Amino acid sequence: MTFNYTKITLHNLRLHFFLTVSVLFFLEPIFTQTGLGINTIVIDPGHGGKDPGAISPNKNYEKTVVLKVSLLLGDMIKEKYPDVKVVYTRKDDRFIGLAKRAKIANEIGADLFISVHANAVDNPSANGFETWVLGLHKSKAALEVAKFENSAILMEENNQQTYSEFNPNDPDAYIALSMRQNAFLDQSLILANSIQKDCSTKLGLRNRGVKQAGFMVLYRATMPAVLLELGFLSNSKDEKLLITESGQLKLAKHVFEGFKRYKEKYDSVDQSLKSNDFNPESQNISDKKEDDGPFIKVQIATSSSKISTVPENFNGLKGVEVYISGKFYKYTYGKCKDMETAKKMLSKAKSSGYPSAFITAFDDGKKINLNEAINKLNK
Repeated sequence: MTFNYTKITLHNLRLHFFLTVSVLFFLEPIFTQTGLGINTIVIDPGHGGKDPGAISPNKNYEKTVVLKVSLLLGDMIKEKYPDVKVVYTRKDDRFIGLAKRAKIANEIGADLFISVHANAVDNPSANGFETWVLGLHKSKAALEVAKFENSAILMEENNQQTYSEFNPNDPDAYIALSMRQNAFLDQSLILANSIQKDCSTKLGLRNRGVKQAGFMVLYRATMPAVLLELGFLSNSKDEKLLITESGQLKLAKHVFEGFKRYKEKYDSVDQSLKSNDFNPESQNISDKKEDDGPFIKVQIATSSSKISTVPENFNGLKGVEVYISGKFYKYTYGKCKDMETAKKMLSKAKSSGYPSAFITAFDDGKKINLNEAINKLNK
């Protein structure tokens, strides 16, 4: 990322667009993994094609650096874990829109999403490795990072239609965006910390920590997701690591080690779920077939451990059910066959303390695309 581009101005949007973005997001096709374990990972090399990303004083491009590191990272994962499917949002120098990047991960039901970037600022002394998750920026600098990464929106054709809910240059938009709490925030933070760990000793880079900001590519991802800034192309020491083959290999290995720590942690959790610690017969699990599907429900929470579905555990909500997706327990409220009722259930869930609740659908006990469910119900 870099901040010395010509500022692009668009009309300002107001905070009340948040309700609109919520509806638009809920109606997008959403798919999730149904098996246990880390089965599929999407690696997203930032920028590409007409979008060079950050440019160093020596004319080294972010888009080139992050692609090389991403491909190396994918090779390491495939070699160590041949059963893990690795998907890239791009494997060459092409432009991919932010919405499409997240859509690739959503449609294949990825378990993890890692977006790879590099920094650049006007101050050549700025340096270091940092990892970001979705959230509210806590400083002007964090806002500027998100604004630059989101500015790729403005290079997309029909961007006003695709992102009608969002202006990447409007600070108010980031407040509204961050209000949609990431259902996978806990897991994203664990992944981020696993990757960030030991970057000073392993890479010789300043540890800039794990941070939060409103990145559109993370906002649209429906799985644990992080965005990496590998270093500063505007810093001579960082640049050397970023542009050399040995440095790129070192960076890829460091990120791989973070992924490995995360995978081993959650694979061990999965083993306990497969054991007698988890008994589907004693829970309301949606892989138990339901009659007369499909049904529309409201998802309200995600947990790595079992929670009894009694109302007192869910702010008084009755009719809470639980299903397993990947390595997590996910909790839904209500059950209906039309969107009007579903919207009322959603409103009830949000007013009961679940602001990140969203509408979803099931058929024969399995989660399906909401649009598909609506089409079936309207026949």
